[in-house]
Amino acid sequence: MVAVAEKPPAPVRETGPLRRALGAALSDVLSCLPALMLAWLCLRIAETSHVAGTVKVSILFGPALANDLLSLLRYGFLLVLGATLLAPIPARRWRLALLGLCWSALLACQAGLVQYEWIAGVPLGADLFGYSRAEVATTVGGGWRVHPPLVVALLSALAVLWVALNACSRAWWPRAGARPALIAGAVSLLGFAFLPDHFAPPAAQSEASIDYLLNKTAYFADRNLAHVAGTGGAGELAHGKGELPWTGKDPRYPFARAERTPDTLGPLLERRPGSPPPNLVFIIVEGLGRTFSGPGARLGSFTPFLDELAGRSLYFENFLAGQGRTFGVLTTVFGSLPFGDNGLAALGDRMPRHASLLSVLKAQGYRLNFYSGSNLEFDNEGKYLRQEGVERFVSERDYGPPAQRSNEWGYPDGELVDMALRRQAQDREQAPTVSIIQTTSMHDPFSFPDKPRYLEKVGQRLARLGIAGNANPGYAAQREIFASILYTDDALRRYFEGAAKLPGFENTIFIITGDHRLPELPMDTRIERYHVPLIVYSPMLKAPRAVKAVSSQFDLAPSLLAYLSNNHGLQSPSQVNWLGTGLDTDTSFRNLHVIPLKQTKTELSDFVSGSVYLAQGRLYALADGLLTDRAPDGKALATARSQFEGFLQANRVAARAAALAPPAAIDQLAPYRSEARELRSVALAAEGGVGVSGVKRAAAAGPDGAAVIEATMSNQSTATSQPFVPLLVISDAGGLEVGEAAGELQTLAPGAALKVALPARLGKLPHGTYFVSMIPSHPETGRSIGIGQYHVEMKL
Repeated sequence: MVAVAEKPPAPVRETGPLRRALGAALSDVLSCLPALMLAWLCLRIAETSHVAGTVKVSILFGPALANDLLSLLRYGFLLVLGATLLAPIPARRWRLALLGLCWSALLACQAGLVQYEWIAGVPLGADLFGYSRAEVATTVGGGWRVHPPLVVALLSALAVLWVALNACSRAWWPRAGARPALIAGAVSLLGFAFLPDHFAPPAAQSEASIDYLLNKTAYFADRNLAHVAGTGGAGELAHGKGELPWTGKDPRYPFARAERTPDTLGPLLERRPGSPPPNLVFIIVEGLGRTFSGPGARLGSFTPFLDELAGRSLYFENFLAGQGRTFGVLTTVFGSLPFGDNGLAALGDRMPRHASLLSVLKAQGYRLNFYSGSNLEFDNEGKYLRQEGVERFVSERDYGPPAQRSNEWGYPDGELVDMALRRQAQDREQAPTVSIIQTTSMHDPFSFPDKPRYLEKVGQRLARLGIAGNANPGYAAQREIFASILYTDDALRRYFEGAAKLPGFENTIFIITGDHRLPELPMDTRIERYHVPLIVYSPMLKAPRAVKAVSSQFDLAPSLLAYLSNNHGLQSPSQVNWLGTGLDTDTSFRNLHVIPLKQTKTELSDFVSGSVYLAQGRLYALADGLLTDRAPDGKALATARSQFEGFLQANRVAARAAALAPPAAIDQLAPYRSEARELRSVALAAEGGVGVSGVKRAAAAGPDGAAVIEATMSNQSTATSQPFVPLLVISDAGGLEVGEAAGELQTLAPGAALKVALPARLGKLPHGTYFVSMIPSHPETGRSIGIGQYHVEMKL
């Protein structure tokens, strides 16, 4: 019998201690991930509760959670990498404790970023790169506050996290293997490289909706990484350089071009032979937006004095600030300048040489004054103004004891206007002046003198506007903000009453605008942040005028210098670096400009060209009131993207240039020449489709006695319109829809127009002031498919 040798057993593969420790740590991270997800859900629920009055959260809650899961997928590889920190800890309970501490810090970070978005109105991106430590301290001290519901949500999230982690430590909790954790990390890396940073479904039309959908921590990380990499802000753009108002013939000076701004203000102001050049007074009102100021304001107007002044002025209803925060207002208004990386003023001594309204007037005998109740050096404002020739300053150092300050931002607007009036009354020099008054009271934390009285005035104003106290929960929640608007409006009333008694008042032009729109009040659209009023008031004005044509703060300096050159013999540079082409004073809605819009110091992703608005890669059609609707026009999108890319290329050059025009041309002044001066300088992007104009109440009532609303609908495209239904929507002063009427199904040939008349039935509602909108609507969904005319105030 032959013995058969037994096969030796396979050797057992020993796993090294380091590998075992890392495998255990990876297993812990993946096994405990549900704890983090449940805790994160608590914060998402808090966000949902906060915006419940402004967006349809029942529709958007699912997509918001999808964005949270997308963020977890894209950044999950960091959790896997973080497992290496846990590996050296032998005891599992201590590993879970460290994991809990790290995840608790992450939840606190998310809560802080949510809090920031609630206060600032925009998610925090790479903004910290644009501010000094002192400016960050002022911003936090002047505006930071904690919402109690968010504190409750964070505490709930932390409690859920630790309870769930305790459950994960039990023997019955399923354990994941190290290999699935590694596979998940690899998938996450692929997701980070190839997936979009967020989902934005069609339902998210309003600014509040889009911001709500974002995962704030992921957004913060994405924007900061993009900023460091030098790719932030612009979004997806087409290659190539679009046609722009500036020539760009010399690549060193892409903004330099021949001066061709027309004098559009001269025909509207009286010419007084022999009179000296007029004084200019600029009042830049912190946070003043069209949403709550002026005729047809969506939230009702809380600026009764400015409304009355607008009725005696040139009032620009569709006017745009160039920036979403204060950092760029001085360079935009007085220099019509590009932004550079973080606002051109941020360059300080390295700011490129350029011509500006201030420097040109200074060279021709004007004296320049600046009045503020705040820190002169915030956003480098003082340095910029000194470079432009301003010599006389009033800032927070010139007021009373620090105890009289309203808040970290400085002294209240009432003291500011009193100080400006005293200084102007003491001024005995005969030379013409430019005076700049910059307010601050309409800024978080909205603290100012006599606040209880103004809180009462909010209720009185709502009653006068015919808005019921419960019409919109935002009025109660934002009562302090509306009170601050009323306070500043009263301060401006006092200023104009005093200014009327000063020498030279009859020869003064006053320009009032907002630096941007208050972000703390919810926004329906992204462009609302830039939608500010412009009031041009002067005793020299021939007649008041309501201007519906679109212009921007970039157009102020070119237009004012063209007016002074054409009517008062001043000279202007023969070659300029203006972004603007001049104020359009037409009374009909149109836009002849291209307008870049920079939301924060580090985000430049908005652009207006003609009748379209490009916002973070999405195209919208613009309507009267600067209302927007998504536009499917591919040709217009391509044109706007190409023009925007051209601007971004030129802006990058300007940020690193020594001058924006040849130095000799900057100092060379020439008289006004009327030839070749026009507002429209390039082919603009245009969104085709059905547009609405001429909404008005018919002289005769309908057969049932109801008022009849008339309008003209025209096909502005070169193709036959898609079928649409004329839709009339009636709303009250609080924005609540109270009635609607629809017409017959229509289709318009290219260039064709149609007169529409629809009854405005109020049912049992009382007669009074209402707001009507006429919209070309989709026959099935009711959504606008063209450019409607919205929120027209009307007696019904």
